[in-house]
Amino acid sequence: MAGSEERLLKEYFDGISRELEDLPHVKMNAAIRSGISGPARNRTSARKRFSVSVAVIVTAAALFAVPWIGKLPKPLEPQNLSAPALMNEAFTPYLWKAINDTTVSSAIEAGLIERVSGVTAEQNGFVLKVDGIAADRKGIMILYSLQNNTGQKARVDNLQLEDKSNSPVNYRYGWALNNTDVPTGTTLNYEVIQWGEGFDSLPDEITLELNLGVSKPVSQAAGEKPLAALSVPIKLDKGKIAKSGEVLTVNKTLTVGGQEILINEVYTAPTGIYLEPDYSQQNGKQIFSMINPRFLLGGNGDFSSMSPVRTVVVEGKEILVFGNDSRSSQPLQFQLDGILALDKDAMKLVIDTERQQIIQAPDNYLTMSLYTAERGTTMILNHYTAPGKKRFYNALMLDSEFTDSKGQIHSTADLYDIPPYQASADQKSVPVLDYVGLGSNKYAQPLTFTITSYPAPINQKVSLEIRD
Repeated sequence: MAGSEERLLKEYFDGISRELEDLPHVKMNAAIRSGISGPARNRTSARKRFSVSVAVIVTAAALFAVPWIGKLPKPLEPQNLSAPALMNEAFTPYLWKAINDTTVSSAIEAGLIERVSGVTAEQNGFVLKVDGIAADRKGIMILYSLQNNTGQKARVDNLQLEDKSNSPVNYRYGWALNNTDVPTGTTLNYEVIQWGEGFDSLPDEITLELNLGVSKPVSQAAGEKPLAALSVPIKLDKGKIAKSGEVLTVNKTLTVGGQEILINEVYTAPTGIYLEPDYSQQNGKQIFSMINPRFLLGGNGDFSSMSPVRTVVVEGKEILVFGNDSRSSQPLQFQLDGILALDKDAMKLVIDTERQQIIQAPDNYLTMSLYTAERGTTMILNHYTAPGKKRFYNALMLDSEFTDSKGQIHSTADLYDIPPYQASADQKSVPVLDYVGLGSNKYAQPLTFTITSYPAPINQKVSLEIRD
């Protein structure tokens, strides 16, 4: 990634994070928590973790590439703020903190958070204290406080869960992405983190590691020594975890444009609603993603819409994680507005980068041009949304490897690449322009790429009853 694009992208998300803290009805922590990748198996140092955050932010941007964004779950209504009998009143301050995050606030109200005592760590004037957890088969919810006695404004840089061998047990991008500011005094916070592997592989005790850095834009703080590296142990009751949540057996098929999506089961738990879609091998098209999938909770015309907050890949299986309302056992319905899919024989993209010529493509909406940035000039592939078609953000993606005419395989990491881009809405660009960098290196022509996502929508609204 070019230095200027990297800096701008980081500072863009950094700025959004700070601005949204003042908006009562907007929460980005659910939308940019995690990206698409496998679990990490090796421990990374604090400096390496910080550098990995660059990839995390890009992956967070890629989350928006999938046309998922729908209505957020309804926040708690004011009349529901009185503590119910099941709720531990010690968590009332966290309830206010999570008032617009239905997954967390409802778990607190439903009494699903287990009180933790004596779990603290102190270093360099900072004190970390874990007050409560809710662990289930797919993830863990952690309520924690940070006390800053230094008089200097700090920032949460990384949050990680590890076993005794210092290997992460959380999903690879499960650490804190909101880079929360930690002012002087006590700050309450929470995280909802997915496990990197099956819950049966979890140890009886894990360690929460949290690094604090100077409060400044990520690009300026990269590589700096943490102000404090805090760690505390958290005991897990694996027997209790095994019994947590509810597995809803479905075993039904959704058909969209003749393509089958198998829904075998849905898992509802404190940390969210989990769906593992199974795209039939008999489908003639490759399904990249679903358009606006959501769960509708309720009945009689009054529904709360639970949108996806992330995708995780656990033990080779792709799982969609949605928000949840743990206070409710009302009917549950799954809906989507269509899919993005291509014919399986149209997945190859053949390009002569020397001649700037597209030899084979799925349609006529791809063009090539040159792009000049601070680092130099690189070739880019543009996609123009078809006139009259619904816009899909950054839906053009290519595999990390490509092949030249001699059969040699190359990595896109060797290219001078740039982040996927979409013309700003402020520019009122019509049509919307998406592009990916192809680099300027010399290879035996032509080059063959594999498409991993493409803005080819099949619009068809379908629904499925999950729980009566």
